[in-house]
Amino acid sequence: MNYRLGTLGLIAAMVLSLPSRAQDEDSSGGESAPSGVKAALGQHLYVSPMFNYTKSSDARGTKDGLGGQLAIGRSLTSGLNLELTAGYSQFDAKGGGGGAAKLTSVGLGAMIFPLSSVPDLYLPIVLQRGQFKDHPGVITDYGTTLFDIGLGYLLGLGDFGALRAEVKYRIDAHGRETAGGDPTTADKSFYEGVASLGLLIPLGATAAPAAEPEPVAEEVPAGPVDTDGDGVTDDLDQCPDTPAGTTVDEKGCPTPDEPPAPPCATPSAGEQIDLNGCATGQAVVLRGVNFELDSAKLTANAKTILDGVADALLAAQGIKVEIGGHTSSEGSDSYNLNLSDNRAEAVRQYLIGRGIDGERMTVKGYGEAQPVADNGTNEGRELNRRVELKVTEGGAAVAPAAEAAPTEEAAPAEEAAPAEEAATTESEPAAEAMPVEGEAAPVEEPAAVEGESAPVEEPAPVEAAPEVENAQPAQ
Repeated sequence: MNYRLGTLGLIAAMVLSLPSRAQDEDSSGGESAPSGVKAALGQHLYVSPMFNYTKSSDARGTKDGLGGQLAIGRSLTSGLNLELTAGYSQFDAKGGGGGAAKLTSVGLGAMIFPLSSVPDLYLPIVLQRGQFKDHPGVITDYGTTLFDIGLGYLLGLGDFGALRAEVKYRIDAHGRETAGGDPTTADKSFYEGVASLGLLIPLGATAAPAAEPEPVAEEVPAGPVDTDGDGVTDDLDQCPDTPAGTTVDEKGCPTPDEPPAPPCATPSAGEQIDLNGCATGQAVVLRGVNFELDSAKLTANAKTILDGVADALLAAQGIKVEIGGHTSSEGSDSYNLNLSDNRAEAVRQYLIGRGIDGERMTVKGYGEAQPVADNGTNEGRELNRRVELKVTEGGAAVAPAAEAAPTEEAAPAEEAAPAEEAATTESEPAAEAMPVEGEAAPVEEPAAVEGESAPVEEPAPVEAAPEVENAQPAQ
């Protein structure tokens, strides 16, 4: 018996030392988030009614037992559930002697999910205090300690939760050599097998969000895509990364007389966020806004960063924003969508507490639908786990800097006009001096004076002055 107890104790110690695979979708990266029924369950409470069949120990002196158990539990991490359990079983006496032993029990249980590759396989461990009544043998009523360990599996049933199946090895450590119905066997413990089959029913309708992937929907392929939102579809856009708010031509490129809108950049580490330069439609990634394990609870560092975001929103009273939550691709679509939506709402509530009008902020969870990096690497998943602040109304307009240029350069144009007149005026008397200029055809004739057509043609170079005048504003 001591050997058996030692072996089971060693197994229990190894199981409890296994990593729980608990993780958060924050900047730490790490192992993949869970999937399957366990992931869909989230952190909701659940109930689990089960039917039990007990293969009785020969030393007990009874037939095999039938009964049931009820567990109420909750997921603590992505790899661990804890439960409160209660059970009842009945064991008929051997030999048709009539009567039946009755076992009632209450205790604590755990479901440990050790393998990310088989996310719904788990190890059930249960410790209960039991009470027997009408047991065969010298001692008919006695209390005992029940320890169970084994293997279990969850099979999803959609909106109904999951089918739950377990096989366990049980030690009934009653501590009395005369507790059994077989006088030839004296042992202070009974060693038995228990098979269980039942349901795991969430108390929060976690399966319902599965219908929510509609926002990610299939409306996008309905027509040509305009990624940068400048009004020119991607198949025609020769400048596909034009900042929002920029006036573009038919090719999707900024018009020459209007520079691109000022960038709306994500601040570097330790740099204060500034929304005054952001145009409507532009977004800023709130790096460092992370959450506690498997929840929408902000970390202390996230609150410090959001204090700066609140200051920026107070400094830009005219704008409204959308708070968008994004995740990596680990976990089911519905789990990620629900988690991202809850986290975006948590950011909004914190900013309201910092004095920002709630009417200026909307929230939207995008789940894993808008990755900005490769989900196949830890670095990519870290970048995809983010909160974004997008300006939806009242963003900065593009500064009309190009309009000032013609106003400033109008004066030089007027100055050029007198110069042009001077050139023209001088050209008439210059006709007489023309022979001196021309020296090749000099005195040849006063015909140059008679015809005056030749000198009239000479001002042609002077007429180039308007070209200089027109070229001036282009600089």
